[in-house]
Amino acid sequence: MNYRTRIKKIQKHLSEKKQFPYLVASLINIKYCTGFEGSYGYLIFFEDETVFISDSRYEEYALMILPDIVRFVLQQKDFFTSLKSLLKEKKIKKIFLEEHSITLSQYKMLKNECKGIAFNYGGDVINELRIIKDDDEIETIKKAAQITDACFNHLLKIIKPGVTEWDIAIEIEYFYKKHGCQGTSFDTIVASGAGSSMPHYKTGIKKIKAGEPVLIDMGCIFKGYCSDITRTVFIKNIPDSVNTIYSIVKEAQKRAVDAVKAGLTTNKLDSIARDFIAANGYGDLFGHSLGHGVGLDVHELPAVKQNGAMVLKKGMVITIEPGIYIPKKAGVRIEDMVLVTSSGHEVLTKSTKELIIL
Repeated sequence: MNYRTRIKKIQKHLSEKKQFPYLVASLINIKYCTGFEGSYGYLIFFEDETVFISDSRYEEYALMILPDIVRFVLQQKDFFTSLKSLLKEKKIKKIFLEEHSITLSQYKMLKNECKGIAFNYGGDVINELRIIKDDDEIETIKKAAQITDACFNHLLKIIKPGVTEWDIAIEIEYFYKKHGCQGTSFDTIVASGAGSSMPHYKTGIKKIKAGEPVLIDMGCIFKGYCSDITRTVFIKNIPDSVNTIYSIVKEAQKRAVDAVKAGLTTNKLDSIARDFIAANGYGDLFGHSLGHGVGLDVHELPAVKQNGAMVLKKGMVITIEPGIYIPKKAGVRIEDMVLVTSSGHEVLTKSTKELIIL
């Protein structure tokens, strides 16, 4: 990743907004800017330089990993003392804060320890820039998607009556780590039988039985970037009623995926799948958003939802994941990762969506 280029781009953006200095507290955003993957640190964009503050645990690592245009400052007593010293040194009386990553306790400490400094809302500059993936990011995300596809194909050999949901979830994590991943990008969902009617079911020790759907929502972290895919398979047989909703979800997902292109708004994309499901009588049983962005976080901008009107642009990676959930009976969700391209889109997850009965 070209972190120097990213930092320059962020500096230019902040300059245009007149938002120097700008305090970054999100560790994911610090990683995006610098490559630093530790558990503690703060990044500050000043007009004349960019400074990273951390403690002695990360001094050697930070000096090794940080781009040469970032100055490392070893915190003194604590971060707030070090920040106050920097602001005094530069004769700065105000600072902009990254809104969604500053906690209330951090804000209170800043106000208490840095008296005389004005703290302004700085929006989420880096989160917004992260929406568009560069070529290196896209290649890494594609690899994460490929590993996830391989994992799904592996699962088809081991899912059978008597295996527990937990067995499958552990197998997923083991497969990812055996194939160069840091782990799962979220807590894997393996929902069998009536559990599949809950979109965010808590995987347990329930044994899978013949005649049940098994909804699997999973993703990995590869070189820091996430994947996310959902498939619903069936054991031995499938009830006619569930077969019907599978066909509807599959067609709704296809229509939405086929529509992805630069210039389309996220609410319009959501409505393509949602309206089809509603037209088939199941509108009340699709309650969540159609999808979300994927990158360093498994859920990031843009949100593909009914009340969002963000315009899709080349370089965005989103999920398309409609579902129908019949309470206490069964649920079906199908999810793919989709890259917005100059000519339309590319589906990054390739696992089959044909009806699978194991």
